[in-house]
Amino acid sequence: MELKQNQQKLDKTIHVLNETKDKLAGRERSLTELTERKSSTRKSLDEVKQEKLHTDIELAKLISDNSNLEEKLNEAIEKITNLEVQLNLNIEKSSEMEKKVLIKDNDIQKKGEEMLNKVNELLKKDEEIQHLNIQIEDLRKKLNDEIKFNDKQIKKFKAFEAQMSEAINAKKTIEKIKQLLEIKGFLSDKELEPLLNEIKD
Repeated sequence: MELKQNQQKLDKTIHVLNETKDKLAGRERSLTELTERKSSTRKSLDEVKQEKLHTDIELAKLISDNSNLEEKLNEAIEKITNLEVQLNLNIEKSSEMEKKVLIKDNDIQKKGEEMLNKVNELLKKDEEIQHLNIQIEDLRKKLNDEIKFNDKQIKKFKAFEAQMSEAINAKKTIEKIKQLLEIKGFLSDKELEPLLNEIKD
């Protein structure tokens, strides 16, 4: 009876030990898993640290590059500002030049119009001169015709005058001959010849 009780206690103890063993085995597995997780976490942490170190190095480079870029950017901004100032000056100069060019163009246009007007006036005067030349030529022809006509009239008049003079001389000579005839009653050839010559002269 006592042996049976001891056997039951032993079985119970063995059962408890088995449960404890199972629990310990479970805890050992959990501990192993935790250890593995810890190791993995540590590895991940080391990787994160390595990554952070790499990131810090890259960040330092970026900060240095950024500083250089900022310096270059400031230089570029300064250059752009100077260029803007120069551009504004050039724009002002260009505006002044455009005004001067416009004024010059207006002057040239006015002078061109004045010259064109003068040319037109000269052309009109040239036409008038040509018309006057035609009129002068007509007058010259008429004058020449009148001169020729007057020359003919003068020649006729001179001829008539000569005839009149001859007629007057002849009349005078005839009067002398009559007077001599009345005085002498006759004239010899020697006396008549000079009287006839007076008629011819």
